[in-house]
Amino acid sequence: MDKPFYPFPGIGSVEALAKALDVHHDLLLDIAKKVDQSYTSFDIPKKNNSGYRTVCEPKHELKRLQKKINSRILELVKYPSYLQGGIKDKSLSRDYVKNAAIHVKPTVLISLDIKNFYPNIHRSHVLNVFKNFLGFHPDVAEVLTCLTTLNDRVPQGGCCSSYLANLIFFGDEFKLVQKLRKLGWRYSRLLDDISISSTDDIKDNISPIKEISSLCKRYGLKLNNSKTDVSHRSNGVASLAVTGVWIGHSEAKLRKDERRYIRQLVYVCEKKYADDPCDSKYHDFWNRVSGKVAKLSRMDHVEAPILRERLGLILPLVSHHDRGGIVKEVKTICAKPLKTGQRIGFIRRVNRAYHSLGILSRTENVLAKSLRNELRLRHGNLPTLRQYWD
Repeated sequence: MDKPFYPFPGIGSVEALAKALDVHHDLLLDIAKKVDQSYTSFDIPKKNNSGYRTVCEPKHELKRLQKKINSRILELVKYPSYLQGGIKDKSLSRDYVKNAAIHVKPTVLISLDIKNFYPNIHRSHVLNVFKNFLGFHPDVAEVLTCLTTLNDRVPQGGCCSSYLANLIFFGDEFKLVQKLRKLGWRYSRLLDDISISSTDDIKDNISPIKEISSLCKRYGLKLNNSKTDVSHRSNGVASLAVTGVWIGHSEAKLRKDERRYIRQLVYVCEKKYADDPCDSKYHDFWNRVSGKVAKLSRMDHVEAPILRERLGLILPLVSHHDRGGIVKEVKTICAKPLKTGQRIGFIRRVNRAYHSLGILSRTENVLAKSLRNELRLRHGNLPTLRQYWD
């Protein structure tokens, strides 16, 4: 399957949309009208200190609607395997590792980047997704477009933005994929990162780039030429990496220097544990190192189990002072009336308490178990975060 496919009938009215999203019709339209006031914007630094990226996070009511649009509409789309980022798919994991695995053992590798992808996706293309791809009534498509765009663009940070980014080329990208395949090229896209590769020594490396550039231009987008990279296996200094993962052999792996760096981090973690396993900075550092080891495990590196075992011997602990704070927090939560239990802030607070009790159990298991039972008895029926938003 090269073309995305929506296997359900289109929604035929705004009333039906409101019912599908479990929201009152008037409230749905009111939120859609006020969407420009429903975001909080902030800047985060780009990689390699190359400037800042503006992130627009939807506020509570809009965020809840966008989460429902995802779970009840956009996550139901059948996505082709060459789309590898920002998609929840129980049948096929899609992430940077799977994206790299598509291109293992290449002779030629081309990496491309779409410049300022999200801010340059116009609302007209989003409307086209809801109207002509999903087959929704024009009024429904208009409301959904209002709910998922900001200032006529796709906001980076919106809950639906990654799905819309995956669907933006729905009418053309599959044709490009089929054409490149016939020419011996493998294609994948992780949102704004496009990778094409071949196991053959194809001399014409310009035509595929022109084809992809032409596709982008039809949607008002363009490639970031400064990030275009063409690598040949015959070149000894070629990186042969896709989304940060080395693909020189038959499996996606991490390079030796990165594996060495992770081993060094585990060693440093052991030294910090000896100094103070209760320090909050050590907790943060251990979590960061654990994430790096998880990356090794994700790619089946042989050293991963050993490093995970070493981390298991130096788990962060709770100081006597923090112990008192955890006990007090659990008692405070249990004293709260049940009506506060449906608030998102309270659900997160309870989850943090459970996490703290997990750490406490490493040294005082009986106390932690008792407090955990108190929480479950008082607030055991709380929804998960996913259930809350849906």
